[in-house]
Amino acid sequence: MISALDHVVLFCKDAEAARRWYEQVGFTYLRGHEGMHWLGLGGIELMLHPADQGPSGQPPMLHARVNDLDALLARCREAGLKPGSHQQPGVELTEPMTMPWGARQFELVDPDGHPWGFLENRSDGDAS
Repeated sequence: MISALDHVVLFCKDAEAARRWYEQVGFTYLRGHEGMHWLGLGGIELMLHPADQGPSGQPPMLHARVNDLDALLARCREAGLKPGSHQQPGVELTEPMTMPWGARQFELVDPDGHPWGFLENRSDGDAS
């Protein structure tokens, strides 16, 4: 029986650059081996695996829930990252967007083109 998501593997053109990016966002570095890196996100691990190419076609959209969305957005901007939203392509956000369905979020794209959405940790249990 499947009990939980264990880890996600992302194939990266430059795993070192990806590692730095994920650490800037706030992921916890766990370990590395022969160019691969594992980072922590709550109880799940993210594995960055070196590859000749990043994602092809439309990459999956990954979402992470956070407790203080405004603080994370500020941290990302201070690190020189460019928060945005697919709702307003090319516009750098200075505050999280409230989506039409009520979620507060912002998005970032890692160095290999993997899109990430960062959502406020809402107490109502809604997973949208």
